[in-house]
Amino acid sequence: SDAPVPVGRRRVLERVDGVRTATGIAQELGRSAFHVLVDLRRLAAAGLVEPVPPAAPGAPDPGRTAFPEVTADPDVALLRRLRDALEAL
Repeated sequence: SDAPVPVGRRRVLERVDGVRTATGIAQELGRSAFHVLVDLRRLAAAGLVEPVPPAAPGAPDPGRTAFPEVTADPDVALLRRLRDALEAL
């Protein structure tokens, strides 16, 4: 439909970029996440926004940092460099 978008929903719509989360948009607007989610649901029902497709299986979550695997063996060379740097202080 060509109905005008209410001001509150328009503010939400202006911030939708496929990267920001509903919580992030809510914080930016100073509103509750619940009400932003309701607005997003209504915008989706009107065909104005679409959910971001899920990542491929095994792909890292773009919102999370991938840390190296923890091993039982320490990196001796790194520890020596750290020791030398601390001793140089």
